[in-house]
Amino acid sequence: MAANKTTDLTQEMSVYYEKVFLARAEYEFIHKEGAQMRTQPQNGGKQVNFTRHTPLATVTTALTEGTNPSEVNLTATTVSAALAEYGTTVKISRFLTLTGIDANNKEKIEVVGQNMGETIDELTRNELFTGATAQLAGAKAALTDISASNTLSAAEIRKAVRTLKTNKARKYQGRGSWICKTGPFPAYDLMGDTTWVNSTTYDNNAEGIYKGEIGLLYGTRFLESANQKTEASTTTVYSNFIHGSDAFGVMDLEGDKPQLFIVPNTNIDSGNPAGRFSTVAWAASFVAKTLNSSWLINVKTGATA
Repeated sequence: MAANKTTDLTQEMSVYYEKVFLARAEYEFIHKEGAQMRTQPQNGGKQVNFTRHTPLATVTTALTEGTNPSEVNLTATTVSAALAEYGTTVKISRFLTLTGIDANNKEKIEVVGQNMGETIDELTRNELFTGATAQLAGAKAALTDISASNTLSAAEIRKAVRTLKTNKARKYQGRGSWICKTGPFPAYDLMGDTTWVNSTTYDNNAEGIYKGEIGLLYGTRFLESANQKTEASTTTVYSNFIHGSDAFGVMDLEGDKPQLFIVPNTNIDSGNPAGRFSTVAWAASFVAKTLNSSWLINVKTGATA
C-alpha cells in the first residue's frame, strides 16, 4: 500500500485520502496486468535484473541400465533495466480551497491519482510497444499498407495465438488463458464476432477477472484500455498486445512505491510564506521491461470508424 505523506492532517483523513488516491490510480493499471511483479530492495542500486532460463533439450535416448543421466548446463538470459523516478505536483490556491465546492479536496486527489495511474500505465504500454513482435493485420508488408478494413478479427487472434504456441509461450496458470490489451475501437470490431464471449457471462468470481476485462475469444482474455497505443499512418493503426506469462516484468522500489504527498496551506515556510496555496503530489520509482519478445505479439490493425 502506498504511504501517505501529509502535514497537519488527522490520521482518519490521511487514510481516507490514501484510499481515494489508490482507488483512482489502480483503475488505470490495465497494461500492467499479467506482468512479472518485482520489488527492488532499498540500497540495491537502480539497475535491476530479470532472469529468463532457457528450456532444456528433450532426452530421447534411453539410459544405460545402472548409469546416471548425463549432466547438462542450465543456461539463463539476464535482462537488465534501470529504475527511474516519476511524479508531479499540483498547486491549489487558498482562495480556491475557501470558495470551491470540493472542500475536502477529494476530486483533486482523484485527479492526481488518475495522473499517476495513467503515467505508470503509459510507461508500461510504451515498453510493450518497443519490445513486442509485430504482426500486421491482413498479412500486410508495411504499416502504410494497413487500412481501416484490416480490423482486429478472430483470424488475427488465432494467428497470434498460433505464434505464441509455436514459440512455447506459457498461458497464465489458474486462468489457463492468454491476455490481449486492446482499446475501444478494435474491441468494437471484435465484439461483433459470433464466437465472442462477454465477460458478464462468466464474471462470477472477482478474483478471476483482470482489470478492464471485457470478454474472451479463443482462449484469450481481452482487456480494454482507453490508453491504447496508436500510430499515424495511411489510417490510424492500433496496437493490440497479446502475450503469455512472463513476457514482461515491472518493478518498483521498496520504500518508494506510489506515494501521495499533501501539504496544506497552513504549512508556512519560505516557499509559501503567506500560506496562499497547498500542494497535492505523487512520486514513485518504476520500470517496465520486455523479458521475451517472442512471447509478446503486437497485432497492428485498423478499425471501423
